Amino acid sequence: MNARLVVTAAVLLGLAACGGDPPRTMSGAGPRTADFAYDDTGVPIEPGTYRVPRSPWSAVDFTVRFPQGWTAQYGHVYAGTTSEKTEHGFYAVVVDEIFADACHRSEVVKKVAPGTDALVAALRHQPGPRVSKPVRTTIGGRPAVRLELRVPKGLDLGGCRLTLDGVDGLQIWKSVPADKYFVLLPDSVYTAHIVDVDGRHQVFLSSYRTATSAADRAELQQVLDSIRIDS
Repeated sequence: MNARLVVTAAVLLGLAACGGDPPRTMSGAGPRTADFAYDDTGVPIEPGTYRVPRSPWSAVDFTVRFPQGWTAQYGHVYAGTTSEKTEHGFYAVVVDEIFADACHRSEVVKKVAPGTDALVAALRHQPGPRVSKPVRTTIGGRPAVRLELRVPKGLDLGGCRLTLDGVDGLQIWKSVPADKYFVLLPDSVYTAHIVDVDGRHQVFLSSYRTATSAADRAELQQVLDSIRIDS
């Protein structure tokens, strides 16, 4: 496994990977194609509607509307930043496998059967994270299941497999198409909207810190509500 997908307190949904074009600002007139440059500090996004084409990260094309103050990190992670330096944002990812144990140091993974219910059941039975009851909803105009994931209060993460910037976390899943994995870190709330796309698990994963204001959480929800999946 080469690059690691993580969500940190300082850099939301951080990614270590190869890449290299210089940052640039994309115009929001359009919708424009969201071909943002690879940059770990964030490429400014002009407010507007963008089309995100399918890729190793996404099994679908979708459009999304961004407000003022958002950036594209690593070309595919979308984050809003406040004056308090807390961040909120989302990215799309195709999930094929989850780790058999989110904390245990072994790299044992298990494939997830097709269908949203299979991924929901696998995540809810995965040792380590606290996962909410599933909620039937929609995203992008398609039926979806929403789950909330957190690190349980009082859980000792010191013996878990991954430490990032001095913070221990739980390793939740691996995305085979993108060759990345997702790490759940404390002091943040993560929401997975799971959509079935021809038997594949398309996930829109959003995140905010527990210190994020109600206004910024509402802004994140507005961005998620603006997503439209192309037929």
